[in-house]
Amino acid sequence: MFEMASVRYHLVVSCVALKATENMGTDTEPFNLDATLAAIGHAFYGVTCNIMFWAAVHGLAIALTVGVLGFFLYHMRFKLGKPFMIVCRRLCIVCSIIAIPGLVTLATAHSLPSAGVANINSIAFIVFWSMICVHLSAEEMNTRWFKI
Repeated sequence: MFEMASVRYHLVVSCVALKATENMGTDTEPFNLDATLAAIGHAFYGVTCNIMFWAAVHGLAIALTVGVLGFFLYHMRFKLGKPFMIVCRRLCIVCSIIAIPGLVTLATAHSLPSAGVANINSIAFIVFWSMICVHLSAEEMNTRWFKI
């Protein structure tokens, strides 16, 4: 049964390819490099602007979570409070810089550009920023506790 479906699939693909090659010679419209480059530029701008903006938003959420945790730990006199607040400050600065293209686009066009079929996954951004927070926190604790 599987082999028969595979044969049918390859037959349909072959027919579509044959039809496409038959129509190739009848096109009278020449290739337009400027239009192609403009389309690529718009797609790159849309995807980059969306991804960077949403990455920055998720990064700010993670940074504020770490900052609130650090604030409470600092007032409870734990040693982890100060490094967490420093990591929060650093992440907020980086995320604010990353969000600039999206904020400019939101201010001028009142919406982010279309990203086409690009899919933005929140869990990926949360894991990404969490891994960065763990690394920065470890570095900050290492610097604060074991000064050489």
